[in-house]
Amino acid sequence: MKFVLTKILSATSYATAKTRDALDTALRVQNFARGILQFKARPSDIFVVTYPRSGTTWVQYILYLLTTDGSMEFEHITQVCPWFERSLALGLQTVDDLESYSNPRIFKSHLPYAWTPKGARYIYVVRNSMDVAVSYYNLYRSHLGFSGDFTEFLERFMKGQVQYRSWQEHVTGWEAHKHDNSVLWLTFKELKQNMNACLDSIATFLNLQIDADKLAQVQKHCSFESMKLHEDKFDHITSLLIEKGLKSGQFLRKGKIGEGDKFFTEEQKQRFRNSLQQTKFSGPSLLHLDLFLR
Repeated sequence: MKFVLTKILSATSYATAKTRDALDTALRVQNFARGILQFKARPSDIFVVTYPRSGTTWVQYILYLLTTDGSMEFEHITQVCPWFERSLALGLQTVDDLESYSNPRIFKSHLPYAWTPKGARYIYVVRNSMDVAVSYYNLYRSHLGFSGDFTEFLERFMKGQVQYRSWQEHVTGWEAHKHDNSVLWLTFKELKQNMNACLDSIATFLNLQIDADKLAQVQKHCSFESMKLHEDKFDHITSLLIEKGLKSGQFLRKGKIGEGDKFFTEEQKQRFRNSLQQTKFSGPSLLHLDLFLR
């Protein structure tokens, strides 16, 4: 019986997962395609574009600090600077939602040049490919469920069999436009070694009038140490929780006796007691397995 049950569960789960994944992917592609066609970039829009693990969130936050009062009241950075393609693909935000953002709108993106909406301004950040591979490997293990070793991941990375595909193709596609007036080309190394110069370049590129005190505050807040203190506001896990309507710090709730008596209304208490009295347990059935597997 156990063997048969295991086989049924395995086959059903696999088929269901494959169908669900295919439908999810099709829906995301449809949402993204519709959004790209409808979206109209503004000349004041700023796209922070990179291949993943190249300093995207860092520069995203720098731009937020430069163009606002720097308030940290948001739950996650994507709420004030959306991840463009993900927001559209998952249906988290529509083009109309993005239209409601005031200027300058800041978008994070990992899109290749050909797929990025035109008519805006773009800050592209490139990072050493080996450093990217190591950082991406650790992200795959910590956030994407990858259980292989680095050797296995590196083979995938070199073949472009990872999210956003080939590092080389992505960087080369944008590098062809690095001298366009609408593109500011930065390197991760420059940001690490000479932040002041990079902030000046960004401010000049965006025609921002930033005084010395503001620049000093931006440099202080965008340091690795400062961002680490607020990691939940930048971690992709936080955005996933928000997307699903989940909240952290709620698993271990109160641990008190009598909470049910306080929470239930009198009518709910009576209905609940009646349902317990009427319930007859006849043992598990294969027909009810879906209730346990949700």
